[in-house]
Amino acid sequence: MIIRQKVYLMQLLCLLIFSPLLHAQDIVVREIPSLDKLPVNAIHRIFQDSDGYMWYGTFNGLCRNDGYNIRVFRSDLYHPGLLSDNYITYISEDHDKKIWFGTMKGGYILDKATCRITPMDLQECSDKNVFTINVTRDGSIWVSMHGVLFRFKADGTLIKRYKTEYNHSPEFVYIVYEDKNGDLIISLTRGGMYKLNKDTDNFEAYFHHRDYMDIERIIWDETNGYYWLGTWGKGIVRFDPNSKSPETQYIPQPLPVDITGNATGAIYHMVQDDVFHYIWVTSWKDLFAFRITKEGHLEQVDTSSFLTPGNKILYEIYKDKDGKLWVSAFDVESFIIDIRDYIVQKYPLPDLRNQLKANPAINSLCKDEDGIFWFSQDRYGLCIYDSRKEKLKHYSQCQGTRNLPFGDVTNIARSYNHNWIWATSYGPTVFGLSQQNMEMKEDVRIELGNVTNNPGLITSLFEDPQNNLWIGTTTGLFVYRIMSATLESIPEVSGPVAGITQTADSRIWTVIRNKGIYRIEQDKGIESYPFDKDFVCIDATSDGNLWMGTTEGEVLLFDPRQKEKLKDYSFSCGMKGDIINNITVDVYNHVWITTNQMIKEFNPRNGAYRSYSTRDKNFLLTRLLSKAVYYDRKGEIYFGGISGIVSISPTQQLESIPEQVTTHISDIKIMGKSIWDDQLKQDPINTPIRLSPNDQNLEIEFSSLDFHNLDQIRYAYRMVGIDNDWIYLNDRKNSAFYNRLDKGKYTFQVKATDKNGLWSNEVTEITIHRLPAWYETWWAYLFYTLLVMGIIGYSIYAYLKRMKRKNDEKWADSAELVKMHQYLDTKDSISTSEFAEIDKLLLDRATKAVEEHLNEPEFNVVSLAEAMNMSRSTLSRKIKVITGKTPLDFIKDIKMQHACRMLENKTATVADVITALGYSDYKNFTQSFKEAFGMSPGEYQKQIKEKKEESTHPS
Repeated sequence: MIIRQKVYLMQLLCLLIFSPLLHAQDIVVREIPSLDKLPVNAIHRIFQDSDGYMWYGTFNGLCRNDGYNIRVFRSDLYHPGLLSDNYITYISEDHDKKIWFGTMKGGYILDKATCRITPMDLQECSDKNVFTINVTRDGSIWVSMHGVLFRFKADGTLIKRYKTEYNHSPEFVYIVYEDKNGDLIISLTRGGMYKLNKDTDNFEAYFHHRDYMDIERIIWDETNGYYWLGTWGKGIVRFDPNSKSPETQYIPQPLPVDITGNATGAIYHMVQDDVFHYIWVTSWKDLFAFRITKEGHLEQVDTSSFLTPGNKILYEIYKDKDGKLWVSAFDVESFIIDIRDYIVQKYPLPDLRNQLKANPAINSLCKDEDGIFWFSQDRYGLCIYDSRKEKLKHYSQCQGTRNLPFGDVTNIARSYNHNWIWATSYGPTVFGLSQQNMEMKEDVRIELGNVTNNPGLITSLFEDPQNNLWIGTTTGLFVYRIMSATLESIPEVSGPVAGITQTADSRIWTVIRNKGIYRIEQDKGIESYPFDKDFVCIDATSDGNLWMGTTEGEVLLFDPRQKEKLKDYSFSCGMKGDIINNITVDVYNHVWITTNQMIKEFNPRNGAYRSYSTRDKNFLLTRLLSKAVYYDRKGEIYFGGISGIVSISPTQQLESIPEQVTTHISDIKIMGKSIWDDQLKQDPINTPIRLSPNDQNLEIEFSSLDFHNLDQIRYAYRMVGIDNDWIYLNDRKNSAFYNRLDKGKYTFQVKATDKNGLWSNEVTEITIHRLPAWYETWWAYLFYTLLVMGIIGYSIYAYLKRMKRKNDEKWADSAELVKMHQYLDTKDSISTSEFAEIDKLLLDRATKAVEEHLNEPEFNVVSLAEAMNMSRSTLSRKIKVITGKTPLDFIKDIKMQHACRMLENKTATVADVITALGYSDYKNFTQSFKEAFGMSPGEYQKQIKEKKEESTHPS
């Protein structure tokens, strides 16, 4: 055993030394999108349907992934009895786009349009384990169970059942394989391969070999013209049915060797990629890759550059439509092997990392004409780096720079006229440096303090083709004439310079923070354009337009032909308010926008953009630093930050014809509940979505099912009749929400971009019908019409009746008025009963008025006339006619009658009566009382007292 392990270790060592390395730039491991939303982290089945949805078989249900969300089909408290068992064993799709899946207790068919699930007709095996499901080109669905192979039509009709036995022992079918000629080959557990005889419709033994009887997978190698067989126990075998020699029909290949040096022959699943044509296998230990040699043999390759070494419990490896390899796992997260030509080149700077014992943090950089990187490492200083030789050198290690202040370098720029690098530290000095054979030296030194007393700190460097180095500082702008070695200050430009660039007409442009834009002509003429914006960077396109970024996350365009305007492109290129660190324009006039967390390549002509995010674990950088951007004008843009440097090649992809991307409606939720959870099981594509009047909230989710470019895909939607224009969503947003739709029919439309940010012309539509409430139906409106007409008719009738009554009242009032005038104007008493009633009414009202003012001494005839709303003369005349008295006597009589009643009260005094009746003195009251009753008040009281005594003591 020890000797065997040593042999395996030697094999593995040789493998690592001599086998070709997989290029890390071409193969990476990526996370499966939305994996955290699965009911179980472990996946053992993976399948992609014809639309592009990814389906996962787990221990706890069938799962569908649209790239953003997971939908689970299983029996649970919300869907009791949906499946007999939630352990999904196999997944496939028929030609009618229905999903066939197996469980440990039977098989099921899922209609994707309605999400209805019906059981397969497996007869007496309906509660048994479904081992495999395969679909052949004629539309047949082959379902394997223990000892039997069922053949179905797409409508679920059973065509035939075949016994699957070897040596009279029931077996499972590993796979139903259809070759390029349309012949069917099956492999049985422990039973080898069989071929279907089309004449007899029976399976017959096919090239049986006693050593290779457990054949899990069959791959036809089109390039080499033979099969690769994945076996259980014997590893991978090359199979050539056309070989004339039985000895060369089966050619065994080297067994996979794991990290411990042990070989394994147990192959679970096997695929061949489309780029390198490697054979990839999952075994009971790990994932392995093999290249095919010229001699037709397999050679294991090292996967450590992208795959963490170590044994893993893996299940299936599945190749999707894009050629990406999906690997399902148990003890680690399932993952994607992404094989493609990456446009992002990575420089992790291992030598720097080893020297620092920490993460690289590149805060400024450029590249010289020899291809050597110059960069500043935060808290370490200036370095040069040869990426081809992985060689790094610090400035302190060079004789020519060890004494220079390059512990903190703030700006680095390349000179395109000389083999120099311009570098600055914290101070007013610019250094011109060069290197030869990785030895740095100083060639030029520019002291800004020689031309001004307040040079400030250097913020920007820009060298134009006319051999001028423009230097921006926190106080203003300077220019160094390289050929004459002279330095000048530009006094007309003052303030903190945020960036410098040049347009095709040779004009120099600079932006000053919170001040504006300055244009400097070659003849030194200067023009300013004031803008109160906190600019941080600037660059120019070939048409002369200027692009600027601000601390508030704005991306602004300044067209010199429209001097007073800034056009805001912040929303057009999907900015979220993060500070803009840098703006760089490439040869295609694409605008590259850098923030701390994102790089965006934006094409202003069509609005397309691509994003590169530090959230992507394969991007290398976890943060982008503001000064660390360099464009070499040849084809690469370099970005530095935390963890190293990356480069991206500008391309014309954003100029290309858009791919015709189909956007799929992945879910529709009414009041928060999916319509596919409804018992109605609606088909939203072919039938209108019906909303009841109480369904106030509608949410529609959608996806283009591009799992590998989710950061690049954007969506736009509109509800025709509600939205006047397309509503464009931000990155990673894939849903629309509507609240309280009015009754009626609506058309919802949605479209997506392709992976290059170009908008597809394919628009997906669904119809939505919001049903009317009972009060919105035609018969309700008829009732409303009749009711309104009745109300209007009744209102007209009531109005006419009221007008007639008013006219009658006016006439009656007119007649009464005539009588009243006649009554008031006459000087004699009228003896009619009608006028007698008026006389009484007048006297009663006059009496009441006097009684209400008994204690007021000043209440007189004038006061009584005002209280009666009559003139004094008319009042006097009418009282005289009715009573024969003057109004004054009328008032006195009423007061005297009240005096008598008060004096009859034995407790009341004469003084009390005088006060109560408003008299000013005793004499006046006594005189009035005598005139009325012929005796004084005292005599009246005595008389009353005597009468009471007589009545009490009769004689």
